[in-house]
Amino acid sequence: MLNLQPIRTSLPSPHRSSPYRRALLGRKRSPIRACSSGDDGSDASPSLGGDKRQQEVLAKIAMLQAQKVRVTNFVDERSAYLTKFAKDADTEFDLIGQNAMKELDEVGDQVSTSRNES
Repeated sequence: MLNLQPIRTSLPSPHRSSPYRRALLGRKRSPIRACSSGDDGSDASPSLGGDKRQQEVLAKIAMLQAQKVRVTNFVDERSAYLTKFAKDADTEFDLIGQNAMKELDEVGDQVSTSRNES
C-alpha cells in the first residue's frame, strides 16, 4: 500500500520574473511523494538504492525544471531587450517627425518671404 506524504521544495526567486509568473510561484503547492506501507516517512532506515526508475524520473524532472528556468530567464531578457528597442524606436521616430516639421516650417518661411519680396 502507498502512503502519500508532502515534501518541501525550493522555488526560484520571483524577483526577476513577470507578474504572471510571480502569481503562479506565489501559490501554495503541496508536492507529494509515494512511499511503501513499511515506510512511514521517517528517515530511521533510509534505503540507499531506491527505485532506479523513480530516481531517473526525478532526475528528469530536475533537468526539466532547470531548463524551464533557463528558458524563462532567456524570455525575460529578450522581452526587456525588445521593450527597450521599441522605446528607442519610438524616440527616434518622434525626433524624425520633429525634424521634418522644423524643416517644413523653415521652407514655409522661405516661401513666404520670397513671395513677399516679389
